[in-house]
Amino acid sequence: MIEFIGIAVSQLLLLVLSVNIMTRNILTKLELVAVSIILSVFGTILLAHIQYFSLLFVLGLLTIVLKIKKVSWFMAITAPVLGQLVMIMSDYIIKIENNFFFIVCLAVLMILSSFALKSVLPKIENDYFILALLILTTIIFYMFIYAGSLYNFPKAITSIYTLIFATFILAIALTFIIITKISQKQLEIQKQQLELAQLEEYTTRMESLYASMNMFRHDYINILASLQGYIAQGDKTILESYFKETIAPLKNTFEAAEGEE
Repeated sequence: MIEFIGIAVSQLLLLVLSVNIMTRNILTKLELVAVSIILSVFGTILLAHIQYFSLLFVLGLLTIVLKIKKVSWFMAITAPVLGQLVMIMSDYIIKIENNFFFIVCLAVLMILSSFALKSVLPKIENDYFILALLILTTIIFYMFIYAGSLYNFPKAITSIYTLIFATFILAIALTFIIITKISQKQLEIQKQQLELAQLEEYTTRMESLYASMNMFRHDYINILASLQGYIAQGDKTILESYFKETIAPLKNTFEAAEGEE
């Protein structure tokens, strides 16, 4: 019984640590200790009474804690589920009878996996298809485990679990890689499209500016030519009339153009 409690508490502590690593140390040391104590006490009690269904309490509590820390729903659910999957896989991969060395190996695998997943999660954030796949995989895992304990499957069947779990994890890993590559490609395409749209807008504005400058140059030459003619004639009345009708309105035209910009 003591060994069971020791292993259960160690696994829960490692799960909390893994989740904190994947969420980039969102929890303070005090919060990490508090969550670990709560899970160690209540999680172990529930595990002893309702066995694998205690998973719901563990995942639920971790999700609530992460949401309180203002983590996105995707990360608040995905990090605990991934930590749980890594722990399950490690349990079935490590074939060591000595409890101390088992926990040491489990800790190494879970911590290394958590650091690896920490760099992957931001690339797939808000991809709820991946989240649904993880939850489905977790349910399938625990269905196998529960069926094995319920019907007392022999050790040979248990060994097959390892292969099945490894296959599931590999499939998920490949899915992560493929979706990450697709997402990166889509981001590159969107960036190129944005840059192209900005270039087209810039080109259009430059063409419009060039056309406006040509028009202004043409009008400016005509105005100067007209002014020169009226000055040569010495007709002040015509000169004043031309100024009011042609030159003065240009001020309003320039002000309107500046307002549009």
